[in-house]
Amino acid sequence: MQNWLRITAGYPGPIDGVPGPNTYAALQRAMRAYGYTGPIDGAPGPNTWKAVQRLASGWGYTGPIDRVMGPNSWRGFARFLNQDRWD
Repeated sequence: MQNWLRITAGYPGPIDGVPGPNTYAALQRAMRAYGYTGPIDGAPGPNTWKAVQRLASGWGYTGPIDRVMGPNSWRGFARFLNQDRWD
């Protein structure tokens, strides 16, 4: 996720697989394209996850957009992130 956010949302932090406030703030900026309207505060909450589920719905997630990230939500998001263009 951090590499994708570096490429698309101006994430300046480390690519270390440990998301922190800067990672989540970049995620919130990127999720504006998927309906996120909350603050860019680096604290992911239900509205952040709702937008991530919307993104994941284009990548095989067929569950509800309920703001709760379960295994199927994460799987769809992972499919998006695992595209070769983010390498």
